[in-house]
Amino acid sequence: MTVPEIALFAVVVGIVLAGLLLATRPLLARLAARNIRRRTTRVVIVILGLLVGTAVISSSLVVGDTLSYIFLEDVYVRLGAIDEIVSNEFGGQLFSFAETNLTQIRADLITAKSPVDGIAPTLLKVMPVRNVAGNKGNQQITIMGLNASYERAFGPLTTRDGRSLDTGALRPDDVFANARAAADLNATPGQNLTLFYGTTNQTLVHTTVADIVRDEGTASYERRAILFMDLRSAQSAFNENGSINLIRVSNVGGVVEGVAVSDQVTQDLRLSIASHHLALRVQDAKASGIAQAVQIGRAATELFLVMGAFGILAGILLIVNIFVMLAEERKPELVIARAVGFLRRDLLTAFALEGTFYAIVAAALGALAGLGLGYVMIYFFDRLVPHGDVVVTFHFDPTSVITAFVAGTALTWVTILLASWRVSRLNIVRAIRDLPEPGTPEQSRDVLIAGILTSLAGLALTAWGFLTDTGIGKIPGPPVLAIGLGVAAASRGWARIALTLASLFNLAWILTPVGLLNQRTDNVSVAFVMTGIILVGSGILIAVFNVSEVLRALLRRASRGAGRPVLTTAVSYPTEKRFRTGMTVAMFALILFMVTLISMVQGLQASSLDTFVRQQSGGYDVIAYTTSYGEIPNFRQMLQQNFSDRLFLGGWSGVSSASVLPAKVQSVGGNRSYDYTLWGVDNFLLRSNGYGFTSFLPSYVNESTGLREDLTSRESVWLSLRYNHSLAIVDRSAAGPNQFVPDESRLRVVPGDRIRALDGAGHTVDLTIVGVLEQALQFTSGVFVDQDVVRAVFPAQERYTAYFFQMDPTADVGAFRADLERVFFPYGLQTIDIREEIGRAFDASQQVLTLMEAYLGIGLLVGIAGLAVITLRAVVERRTQIGALRAIGFTRRMVLYVFLLEIALIAVLGVGIGVALGIVFAYKVYLVYFADIVVFSIPWTRLLLIVGVASIAAIASTAQPAIRASRIPPAEALRYIE
Repeated sequence: MTVPEIALFAVVVGIVLAGLLLATRPLLARLAARNIRRRTTRVVIVILGLLVGTAVISSSLVVGDTLSYIFLEDVYVRLGAIDEIVSNEFGGQLFSFAETNLTQIRADLITAKSPVDGIAPTLLKVMPVRNVAGNKGNQQITIMGLNASYERAFGPLTTRDGRSLDTGALRPDDVFANARAAADLNATPGQNLTLFYGTTNQTLVHTTVADIVRDEGTASYERRAILFMDLRSAQSAFNENGSINLIRVSNVGGVVEGVAVSDQVTQDLRLSIASHHLALRVQDAKASGIAQAVQIGRAATELFLVMGAFGILAGILLIVNIFVMLAEERKPELVIARAVGFLRRDLLTAFALEGTFYAIVAAALGALAGLGLGYVMIYFFDRLVPHGDVVVTFHFDPTSVITAFVAGTALTWVTILLASWRVSRLNIVRAIRDLPEPGTPEQSRDVLIAGILTSLAGLALTAWGFLTDTGIGKIPGPPVLAIGLGVAAASRGWARIALTLASLFNLAWILTPVGLLNQRTDNVSVAFVMTGIILVGSGILIAVFNVSEVLRALLRRASRGAGRPVLTTAVSYPTEKRFRTGMTVAMFALILFMVTLISMVQGLQASSLDTFVRQQSGGYDVIAYTTSYGEIPNFRQMLQQNFSDRLFLGGWSGVSSASVLPAKVQSVGGNRSYDYTLWGVDNFLLRSNGYGFTSFLPSYVNESTGLREDLTSRESVWLSLRYNHSLAIVDRSAAGPNQFVPDESRLRVVPGDRIRALDGAGHTVDLTIVGVLEQALQFTSGVFVDQDVVRAVFPAQERYTAYFFQMDPTADVGAFRADLERVFFPYGLQTIDIREEIGRAFDASQQVLTLMEAYLGIGLLVGIAGLAVITLRAVVERRTQIGALRAIGFTRRMVLYVFLLEIALIAVLGVGIGVALGIVFAYKVYLVYFADIVVFSIPWTRLLLIVGVASIAAIASTAQPAIRASRIPPAEALRYIE
């Protein structure tokens, strides 16, 4: 059975048992019902506090459901009836193959009785297209040549008025445009288009738009802007007679159900390809897309659960606090119940029945509230987070709501049962006299045994963590061991010193700038939650065991003014009730720790933007690139004819180029290849780029002189590529160190290692790594060599070209990009403003983090609501004390100040611990992983705003109970019995 199934079974069993108790023990049921009925307002407050944990779980599952759904629907829209794709693809490029291969594969599938209802040839090209009439163009229009006789399983092309079309009815020079292409080209039926085709020698193809078809089915393939041609016309126009470059396969079962047989069809296709020794690859496109969509949903659920875990923990602490306070408040009636013959198990049962009502009602309302919260999160996700053409639609699986209800009920129930068990263990005589429970030899023995068992568990975790190199053991192991030893020492009366030292050790263990996480195998989310709990828990233990001593020392040194009795009284209650104070402080500290950490990440990003841009750009401002044409002929000559050298820093020397090749790279002697980009950089880029190094070789051999020369500077390392064509440079992504989330599909090398780069045709070149860049690059990630290496080894039709521009500070970058794309439009040239792109990514990241902060605000509400509930209950519990204070001379204002100061003390401890630990932990993460990448800074303004809002909200939420306490008449308070 899975964990959710076990939880569901436990909840059902619990409800059945509660029903049996209601039927067999009516007196206990009436006692529980009486407590619920006579405190309606407080019951509502308790339920509101309890439902938050369930709401967090429900909203996390709902967000995951929605993201899985929208990306799953996107897969169906992008692929339609296509389930598998057969191609000769290498590095993202589609290479053509004989159309007769389709006939062979099709015959084999029929022989194997493969569950396929369609297999269709396709010639797919991407090129610049311009509308002659409107003079509007797009560099990335997809052309699909289809054979109408094979298209039946994939559905017809449908016009906007509902007519069905197929490419067989097209004249040789006609095309159908899907709605996206028509919008990009501003095209209407009858208008002429010019297609700029070619990789080394350009061919102009002139066509006419015959009709516009809807973006659905085949016309929505990969959400591209597509022009459809008859296959024979496309082959003739693009000099590909008898060739195709894509085979689309549709499985039996339609768009949704066909993926069920994808494994069988994929296996049949691979067997067919292998039997004919074809250089083709099979991609289970739809199955892979669906798996990715499901993974996105799971990752989103995990992210929101991790973010909400601290809110859930705060909710658990609130439950414990509420029931401990209920027990304190009801001591007189519990004593009477014990005195008239009730057993401890009867009190446990009565409390459990009352708790069952709270658990079920709170979990049901929380599960429904989670739907609303999930809808709000998706609403802001749609507006804040870039998601391309994916349509965001709110969606949830009813089983997720049920799962949240079960989880919330089980969580609340277990906590309530433990609290009820603790409540039931009161002594009649001590309860009547309101005396604290004294320590006994038996209790000391139990504490000692618990400490020893905890120590052994910590020792086992530590040993497992270091033996298997996992942070899941190394992170909690020593802290658990330390706490266990502290608990054991506490059994001998050394609780304060032992647990303080254990907590200090725990803080040092977690915050020491050493990486405890195994980046390859550990679950980062689990490790993060454990780290937060250890840090906050340790901070709270230090506070609750030492704050009373500090405050008493300060009070002893304070003057004997009118305010001293108020201060002494305000401090005494929180320091006396350590358990309750610790639980309340933890509710605040847990949430503010996480909020502070996110704010620190935002601050680090903002302060590092300029540094990041400098490292990513290498001193360049604009990158232009071609993807459908190899190398633009006479590029510099055309550039000089159309632009002024005053646009560029240093004149024409501010323009560089690189021959770019999608390649496979592997370590020499290794057997695993990685998809990489090979950058053949020209002399201008070698001399003018600003990319720095994290490591490089001390020397190299100059091939032109045969002498070994020292490498002493960044410039000399780059120039070594010009003088030794066997050398290469890699960016930081291939080096491995300081990669917080490592990518298992990346090459891992250091200077001196040898690698081999190869293309799909078998051309290879062996290279030696001379240096590793200081940054993992976003726009130019890959392997850098001299331009002559790429040009000499690899064919021109496999390459494309990138151009780099260092702009003069006074230049209008936006206007330059527009003019550059216009001049070189026939070659499909596109441009990127590096600062603009990085800024856009940073903005999106900041918005996501803000969304996470807002989500965590739900947990902060738990802390604030918990403080309000606890203050409300404290007023009731301490009503007699309030009467006594008033009787000995405390004024209303003094009583009000006592409660407000108590609240302020708890809020200050919670806020201080959470914020301080959040800052220190962020600094530890910075030192271990990002010290050489980002600039550390503390966003004081944002943190002060968070602290101010949390503090004001805490005071405001508890002001009414405090005011109410101050207005109770002394006589009424002293004789009060609820």
